[in-house]
Amino acid sequence: MPTFDRTTIVRGPCKITYDSATFYSKSGVVLTTTNGTFDKETDAYGIVSKSKTDFTILVEFEPVGEIEALTVLFPHGNTAMGASIYGATDKPLVIVSLDKTYTILNAQITQMPTVTCSANKTAFGSVQFTGLLKIGGDPSAIEDYYTTGVGAAIGTAFNPALIVTAPYVATLGALDPFMSAEGFEISFDLSLTPVMVDGIGTVDMSIQGIACNIVCIPTGIDQLDFDTFFDSLSAGSDLASTALDISTTTVGGLNFDCAAVQVTELARNFSAADNRLGTLTMSAKRTFTTGAQNALYTIAAVS
Repeated sequence: MPTFDRTTIVRGPCKITYDSATFYSKSGVVLTTTNGTFDKETDAYGIVSKSKTDFTILVEFEPVGEIEALTVLFPHGNTAMGASIYGATDKPLVIVSLDKTYTILNAQITQMPTVTCSANKTAFGSVQFTGLLKIGGDPSAIEDYYTTGVGAAIGTAFNPALIVTAPYVATLGALDPFMSAEGFEISFDLSLTPVMVDGIGTVDMSIQGIACNIVCIPTGIDQLDFDTFFDSLSAGSDLASTALDISTTTVGGLNFDCAAVQVTELARNFSAADNRLGTLTMSAKRTFTTGAQNALYTIAAVS
């Protein structure tokens, strides 16, 4: 009969340090290493092997909700299209747990977390980092992607006072300020193009586009007030745009701003169980000053 040693099963939480910031996770951290492959295929026998083309590391977690390090979590509000997101200097991401420390030598955020402005939910969704080969590294040496070391205590940097949940109010152009039945959810769509080198793999990623969408269920405002965003538009016309501010008076909460948003959808419900105003969807619009692009969005903590 086989035997088994239960002490070989390792569990336990960790902390993450990156770009001088420390993060704790809401529901665990997942580190995934992936070999990119191509198939060696024959007509007579089909696929006979897979060979390596690339190696990447994916680290994903949901920040516990401490409102801090906002410039680290949301770096691309004004990044130029086509620019490298990895830059000229490698940034390590370090995962520290009691049994082991992993250091991803060259990491960048490739998926920014959603933001929830609400009194009933914590602020952030999942964030994703991608680790690539370090500058000048050997793609056949795994230690040029990440290293491991002894574990350590996860420290005392966690501060529950920074998990701020509060009521938020939106100001959309000239409309009266309004609240949301279920808070305001802000999501980001980051389009990235891998920079590949044959025989090496992915060495960088360049930004090709970024979109920012805001969803809420307006409350405390007349149902007809939003008609201004649908009126007097011919086919081919740009949608009406106006500034958006989502803020709270609670110190430590979030202040989210867009210089311009465009309303794309508004639902109205006719039901005894639902508010008349349903989901409102807005998209951030890029603005320019004397030909130079402005930040698509800004996120700051209320002081």
